[in-house]
Amino acid sequence: MKKIHLLVLALFACIAGWAEDNNKFYFTDAVIKPGETANIELCMRNEATDLSCLEAEIQLPEGLSVVKDAEGNPQATLYRNRIADHEILANVLADGKLKLLVSSVSGQALDNVEGPLLSFCVRADDTAPVGECAVETVGESLLVNASAEAFYSVGVKGIVQITDDATSIESLQEQSRNGLIYNTSGQRLNKKQKGINIINGRKELHK
Repeated sequence: MKKIHLLVLALFACIAGWAEDNNKFYFTDAVIKPGETANIELCMRNEATDLSCLEAEIQLPEGLSVVKDAEGNPQATLYRNRIADHEILANVLADGKLKLLVSSVSGQALDNVEGPLLSFCVRADDTAPVGECAVETVGESLLVNASAEAFYSVGVKGIVQITDDATSIESLQEQSRNGLIYNTSGQRLNKKQKGINIINGRKELHK
């Protein structure tokens, strides 16, 4: 009987780990010069669950700030290949965190594939220190399916490289059309490496 209990507990642990791994956020890395702007992509893996709504708070490191439009709203854009009739609401909270809410009035599910879901624009201060800094979700991010069941994704980090010698992603994408492979730091690669690779004019996630 004890063995059966242990097997049941192990099964629940596996299911919980599988659910967490298949309902989570992650960031693509970015490269930016002091005084310039860059888009950071928030990606989502929901291959196993039809999710319709999500909410997340994002902490920016010192030296990075959210870029706003003429109306004072954060510049955040949904990727149209993953949405049905979804809308995005973005707001900078009093403590500087970026809050994002993606929802569908009709409860339509997001395309359940893996990859970028939205991007938001950040600016590096003119005096931002050169080096790596982290952009991260704060606490647990809320994910909701069409049946109003809630899932939670633990906090994740993305790396922003602030450098005086940054090669723009657009430039790397153009160069990679010649068959070359780059990472997001502008380094030319001999072959695909784990993480974000820029290949044939596109950013690809390689595991």
